[in-house]
Amino acid sequence: MRYIIAFGLAFLVTLAVSAQTISINSGTTWSIPTLSSTITKAGKNYEHIETSSASQTLLKVNALLAWSITAHLSATSNWDSSLKLSVQRTGNGTGIAILSGGTTYIQLTSSPQAFFSGLLNLTAHRDNIPIQYKIEGLSVMLPVKTYTTTVTYTISGL
Repeated sequence: MRYIIAFGLAFLVTLAVSAQTISINSGTTWSIPTLSSTITKAGKNYEHIETSSASQTLLKVNALLAWSITAHLSATSNWDSSLKLSVQRTGNGTGIAILSGGTTYIQLTSSPQAFFSGLLNLTAHRDNIPIQYKIEGLSVMLPVKTYTTTVTYTISGL
């Protein structure tokens, strides 16, 4: 049994007083390995949690002052409600902007949730902020097919 978890990454930029941008490098499709290697006894539901690479997605943020990023699931295709996708920031990336929050997993839903925030100045930025994903709810009871969803990141602030 093999699951392929594909998620598109979209972004929405909310502008306030000054221009700000967020760039996303989504890397490659995340394929979940088969559960068959862990199944040793018939009749038991083997649930599994899988994590992506620590830098599955890289974010780049340019803004002038204080900003925050929210994340949510915005579109799904063949997504099973038992699948729970979470996201966390696994590092600071490069640059001199100050980052806070986002270093523990948050479970994504269709409602935007605070992910992490930053503080910049005219010469500050953050590049290659690494993002990792975790999926829960994988099970031998889940039909074998491709499940897809879109993660939307929104930046807002001054």
